[in-house]
Amino acid sequence: MATKGDPVIVPLYGVTIHEAVCSGDLARMRAVAKQAEEHLRQAGNVSAALEALKLEIARAERKSGG
Repeated sequence: MATKGDPVIVPLYGVTIHEAVCSGDLARMRAVAKQAEEHLRQAGNVSAALEALKLEIARAERKSGG
């Protein structure tokens, strides 16, 4: 359970970033950018991982016939 003072978890996707840009609030934009950078550091290379996953799906589909 969250308590007062705990950081708020904000999902980082296009809407969150777009809203920060539209707000014109420099502090908010910097905070969202910092969160996005940290997310990318933790997530690693999601694009490469997704490509590897797609290759494995294709391989499994060929093996199973569908």
